[in-house]
Amino acid sequence: MSVRDIELLRLLRWCRFIAPASLGTVFSKAEIVNLSGAGFIKKHPGSGAYVLTAKAGRLLDSVFEGEVLPQLQRGYRESDIHRRLHIARLVLTAYRAWVHVFTTCIDDLASPPALFLPSNRRGYGTNPWANGRIAAVAVLGDTAYAVHHIRPGIGKLLFSDELAAFTRNISPLKPAAHAFLFCGDSYVELLSELEHLEDSDADRLICYGEAFRRLRLPAHLLACNDTGALQLQLMSRPNYREKLTRIALKAKYTPPPKDFPLCDAFFEGTPFIMAADMDLRRIDAAIEAARDKNCGPIVLVALEGQADAILYARYRDTGKARVFTLTDSALKEFLGPGAALYEPSNGPFITAKGELIDAPLIQTHRKA
Repeated sequence: MSVRDIELLRLLRWCRFIAPASLGTVFSKAEIVNLSGAGFIKKHPGSGAYVLTAKAGRLLDSVFEGEVLPQLQRGYRESDIHRRLHIARLVLTAYRAWVHVFTTCIDDLASPPALFLPSNRRGYGTNPWANGRIAAVAVLGDTAYAVHHIRPGIGKLLFSDELAAFTRNISPLKPAAHAFLFCGDSYVELLSELEHLEDSDADRLICYGEAFRRLRLPAHLLACNDTGALQLQLMSRPNYREKLTRIALKAKYTPPPKDFPLCDAFFEGTPFIMAADMDLRRIDAAIEAARDKNCGPIVLVALEGQADAILYARYRDTGKARVFTLTDSALKEFLGPGAALYEPSNGPFITAKGELIDAPLIQTHRKA
């Protein structure tokens, strides 16, 4: 079996349900059909998503003997499956961003970049995350992120409880900073949900739009697509904003003045914001500060997909900012050898014991 075969099975073990379109962002149709024909994966009749078979579960238990793997049990309620399918898109986005997603406990985040799914702890005794709405916890660089997947009709959350659970559970990691990462199928859909406000209990149950407004931690938007994967790559590097700003401006870089901490530099006398991490509230605050100091419109630099989706319409077309995009050469200079999104190897998978995995049924199906 190849590295790609095993990685596909591992992703299904962690995500439990993955839609064919999502799986197709990494793996070819031939690879998926091959593993299906060999009896390792199958389609769930209700959702049409791919799931692992018991045969694949036994194989992974054997290959990763001695390691803790998520349990194979699956919830079959429609709401549970729907949530899992969305979380799978997040996992695949992080996976393509070179983020370690095969984690089983919070301690695994000590070696970033890494992402942990609290839902995979259910069934292992006490679950310290209880029934919170948090989809994942990520550590990128020196920052720990509470990751929430937002979609239409997601409902409300106990915001204070979510914040307390996040802070309590990541405290052993002693991260330098805390932040929120709101992810969705697209930046447009995500922002629409986060800007929607409705009457809420003043202290307890509130909508995500109200949580976004109240939150005092940095809050970033992330689309679960190629642009989002590239965004995570950038955010995984320590001190990414300053480094990207210096690369983008080169000799024209001027450090931000002490009385304007919201910006990353000054560019020809104008506040400059590295917006590739999609912290829109920071951008909005910088625009207000620049207006008060009579030094706008500010300059934003982001990824092309971010500008096309949100930033041009929200800031350039309204005259609030000049918006530019990071060039391929700037991205390559910043990311170095890891500039491309991650693709698992086609080579043979070698176990920890140095053994190859012989799967004659796969070979037979390929010949057929």
